Amino acid sequence: MNIRSREGGFSLLEVMLALLLFGVGFVSLLQILNTGLFVGAQNEYTVIAANLAQEKIEELRNATYATLSSLVQTPAVTVPGFAGFTREVLVGDLTPVQTGLKQITIKVNWSAKNSVMTTTMVTYVSNI
Repeated sequence: MNIRSREGGFSLLEVMLALLLFGVGFVSLLQILNTGLFVGAQNEYTVIAANLAQEKIEELRNATYATLSSLVQTPAVTVPGFAGFTREVLVGDLTPVQTGLKQITIKVNWSAKNSVMTTTMVTYVSNI
């Protein structure tokens, strides 16, 4: 006489499967969180770079037309107070196309994971 008692509970296989599903879900959530944090940091760096470029443009707009060419910064130099950011200033004379007009290009670079990101702003200054 073989009487099996049927006790309530979960088998080892059911517990292992449940742990596996929870583990996969947890790892997926961590990856989504990591990607979200990286994108948030990149947005912050892009805003900082745009502000650094705009700051330099305003500084150059306050300079006299004759001194603009002397304010060129190439190759890029490290921005004081902003570790990891470099800024390059290019001033081009547009004399053949337009007399008395200079093009100012500001490039701000920073590192993101395995690549270098760049924000570029261009403005024009006239000799009026």
